[in-house]
Amino acid sequence: MEARMALKEWATVLLAIERGEQLVLIRKGGLIEPGSGFEWIAKQFVFYPTFEHQAVKFLREPYQGSFEEATARRAPEGHVRVDLYGEMVDSVASTDPTLIKRLESFHIYNEAFLEQRLKWQPQQPLVIGIVRAFRLPAPQTIPLADRYVGCKSWVELDAPLSLDGAIPVVDDATFQTRLQTIRSIFVNVTTSIVSPSPRREK
Repeated sequence: MEARMALKEWATVLLAIERGEQLVLIRKGGLIEPGSGFEWIAKQFVFYPTFEHQAVKFLREPYQGSFEEATARRAPEGHVRVDLYGEMVDSVASTDPTLIKRLESFHIYNEAFLEQRLKWQPQQPLVIGIVRAFRLPAPQTIPLADRYVGCKSWVELDAPLSLDGAIPVVDDATFQTRLQTIRSIFVNVTTSIVSPSPRREK
């Protein structure tokens, strides 16, 4: 099995995902894609760690110390380190300002992050996705292409990465229990279901 699409996410958040501390992603889209906002271009993807716009002030205090650890794991200049791949399990779009708070057990963001996300492009809802993460057998380091750079959510890699041998960061039983809890929270807010968009061909 291979993945060619990569989803950008803060490196500190990816540490939390790798440890099973975060199961949801909260997105609105990158600065160069404000028209349509965030879309699920792929259901399976590798995680592309980013360091731009990463702000410790938007993380709850117990997780702020992970910033230095994430930086220490950064790939050498001109390269990107890939440790994880993800599968989008479920997703909703919502303008409910209490939703992230209700999901607090499944992410590491603080209230300042919620306020910032809601204020940016206020006409667009937040997209909250439940993601199951898998750890690759070994980190894969890839060259950084110029077209990967920029504030955008998705990049198509020059070559697909093998997902063979990847193992889930959370065991099946634990994930299913937490998944049902998150879905019950989704039911109690005004939401709309979001499905992956067809992959855009060049």
